[in-house]
Parts: sequence; C-alpha cells; structure tokens
Amino acid sequence: MARPDTPAIQAQAVRVTQTRTIPIRGEASLGKDVRDLLHEVGTALDQHRPLRAHVHGLITVDKQSPVVTATQENGNERQRATGPSARSWKRAARRQGAAGGPWAPSTSSRLGGDVLRAPYECQVKRLAEAYPTLQTFSDDDGMWLFAKSSIIPGLPREATFLIALPYKPGPGPRAWGFWTGAAESSRWIGPRHTNFRDGSICAFSPNEGAWFEGGDLPTLLDLYSVWALRHLHLEVMGRWPGKQYGILGADPRAEAYYRQRECRDDELCGCGSETRRYAECCKASDLRCDFIESASLFLQHTGGFETRVPPPSVVSFVQGQSAAPKMAEVHLQLLV
Repeated sequence: MARPDTPAIQAQAVRVTQTRTIPIRGEASLGKDVRDLLHEVGTALDQHRPLRAHVHGLITVDKQSPVVTATQENGNERQRATGPSARSWKRAARRQGAAGGPWAPSTSSRLGGDVLRAPYECQVKRLAEAYPTLQTFSDDDGMWLFAKSSIIPGLPREATFLIALPYKPGPGPRAWGFWTGAAESSRWIGPRHTNFRDGSICAFSPNEGAWFEGGDLPTLLDLYSVWALRHLHLEVMGRWPGKQYGILGADPRAEAYYRQRECRDDELCGCGSETRRYAECCKASDLRCDFIESASLFLQHTGGFETRVPPPSVVSFVQGQSAAPKMAEVHLQLLV
C-alpha cells in the first residue's frame, strides 16, 4: 500500500559496499543456500519489491508480482513509533494447521471497553493455521499470543514472539521477539528498531496502513516475521535491509543523533528515504549538529539507548520460568 503523500517510484538497487574481514556471529553456522536466500530477500527489501509470507512465517520474495509500492514503516522506536517494517507484500495460501493453545476469554476488560474482543477471538483459529505453534493466554485486559516463526527455509533457529493484544482501543499491540532453537535457549532480538523503555518490536507504523487495531492477525505476525528477518540480515550481512525511520516527532537534532548512532553508511537513510543511503543523504548535515546538544535532546526524548530492553517478566515467560505477565504491567501505553 502506497503512502498517501509519496508517489510510487521505480525501485533502484542499493549497492552494498561494506567489506568484512571476520565472520559475523552466527554466519558460519548458516549454509550457503540460507545465506543466498537471505541476501535475495534483503536485496528485495532495498528495492521495495513485494515479499510473500507462508505458513510458519516463512518469508520469500514474491516473484509473481511486478508491482512496486512504497513501504510501510513503524513510527514507534521513540516510545510511540520508529523503525522499519515489512514492505508491501502478499500472503501465500495457508495450509490447515493445529488449533491454538490454552485460552479462555476473560469476562470483562478491567481498563474499560472491550470492543476489540470479538474481532480478535474470531481470528484465533485462522491464525493457528498460519502459525501452527500458536498458543493464546487470557489476561484481564486482553489476550496474549505466543508463536514461533521459521523466518526462512533452512534456518537452524526460530523467532519466538510474545504479543499483547489489548481489548480496549487505543494502546495497540505490543510484542517482543526472541531467537530460540537447539543452539540457544532464548536470545532477545534487538536492540535495533525496538521501542525505547521496554525493547518491544518496532515493525510498522499505525498511521500508515500497514496494520490497524482489530485488523488481520496473520498479517500482524507476518510483519513481525519480516522484522525478525531484517534483524537476521543485520547479524549475518552486517546491514539493515530496506527503508527505515528514526525517532519521528522528535527535535531534528535528536533525530540527527539517533541516525549517527544507528544508521550505517550503506543502509537506506533513517530519514525514511526509499533510494538514498545514509552516507549520501543525511549524514553530512547530521555531523554539523552540535553533538552534545543533540545527545542531550535525544536523551530527554527517549530515555536513552540502554532503555531498549524487555521487561524481566517477559523474558522469564519466554524462558519457561513463569506464567504470562500481566498486560497492564508491561504494556507502557496501558498505563497512561
């Protein structure tokens, strides 16, 4: 879906110029076929080509569609929004899957208003067909989703997502991602493009039509799967693929500081550019800003990079050490 204020443009290849002399962690354990596929999908993201989501959250390039559209980005790494998201892509046909895990709807929403209960409840079975590992858990304020995504064929690990879905309109979903598998029990996926103050996933912008409250739940998990794939590309290939945003709504000097710290020269610029890399876009102007002043404004707006960590109760649950956390205790927007 194209952004309303941005005309569709022809995709342009973004040349990767970075050269590595030592292996990135995890790269040696991936087979050539996996790395080749990861490179293909990363190139498609840079070129704004559509992707396709399959059962278990497998992501591939959609070679059937020649349409190029503007990407959907998240504005929520700034305590509300930031960061990259999935491109415009299509969903593959779903196979039948197992039903969801233990979940019984609560009798009321403690925070008032449960108009999203019905739109979410009626989708649980279909979501389990798309993500067969799905488990659901009730909460006083909504429901928790707990599911694994395979990301790309042949990957020896999975992305595990814990997602809070409030029944009350307004707060929106909040999710955390972890790498899980035989070689590693659980490792938080971050901190790049995660929200400040709780390390939650920043994968799409609520105001740009990528997903909306009460919307399609398989699409929501697909957006998170693409976000995890981008993290894998960053880990293995050394760069974030595709369009990305900074801390929208902040002072421009705080934005400049964020881009200096987060964006790499050969990545698409954190200002949201669809064609220009950081080195040839905002970097020169960012470097002209007073560094101390910009850092201070950034800290005031976000609380600092070190706040991008998941709540202990979320980590404990993912590691199998405790029950699901209370939604009101970990979903920051529920508290305001």
